[in-house]
Amino acid sequence: MTDDNRTDRNVTDRNVTDCNVTDDDLAAALRVLGTRLDVPEPPDVTGAVLSRLAERGPSRWRTVVAAAVAALVALVTAMAVSPAVRAAVYDLLRVGGVEIHVDEPAPVRPVPSVEPPLPGERDVSVAEARRAVRFGLRLPTDLGPPATVRLIDGDRVVSMAFGSAHGQVRVDEFDGGLDPMFAKFTLAADVHHVTVAGTPAVWVDRPHPVIYTDRDGTLREETARLAGSTLIWAKDGVTYRVEGELTERQAMGIAESLR
Repeated sequence: MTDDNRTDRNVTDRNVTDCNVTDDDLAAALRVLGTRLDVPEPPDVTGAVLSRLAERGPSRWRTVVAAAVAALVALVTAMAVSPAVRAAVYDLLRVGGVEIHVDEPAPVRPVPSVEPPLPGERDVSVAEARRAVRFGLRLPTDLGPPATVRLIDGDRVVSMAFGSAHGQVRVDEFDGGLDPMFAKFTLAADVHHVTVAGTPAVWVDRPHPVIYTDRDGTLREETARLAGSTLIWAKDGVTYRVEGELTERQAMGIAESLR
């Protein structure tokens, strides 16, 4: 290496060091950028891609699979060696209409003994709730009739309270489309990936703040409350929440009894 090359390399190394950009800075910047991007709905090109791959023979399939595996290995490796990358992947988990913010403090601290009303909350009968919503309302078969049934924010959410041997159990059901309806804030250690009758689900095993998200995508901080342990899953476009002072097995039993 010549003296000139050594000089250029030293200058470059000093410039990189002077930037002082950490993994945490990069992850934070990427999260902020993601909230500001206006990404249009992508076209469905699945059929065309599959057709082109079939035309080009098995070797092209092997190339695509190898590339996908390589990308997955790279992501897993990055997560293993970099806490910041791991946080960027896990700090926001979406299950249907519920966003779970991991290792991120809630914007407001809820009062544990108070359950504030949600927007447009009103008591109805089961029959009225069935007529109001655009999905098939399901009830747990082993808890008896609900003590209360509430419609929230027009016809967005049905929230039902049941008495049980384990105390009050809350079952929420809502259209799990593109717009989130609840934001939860908890620790990564409290989030467990499980299944409900073969459907991927998330079990949050201790109390945690939850805030309602309105139709404009704004967190309604006045709705902040402390939720109990919660099982969350989505099936056929509907999001379900089973909440209470329950064990995972008890919550799973209630979930699998919904009819």
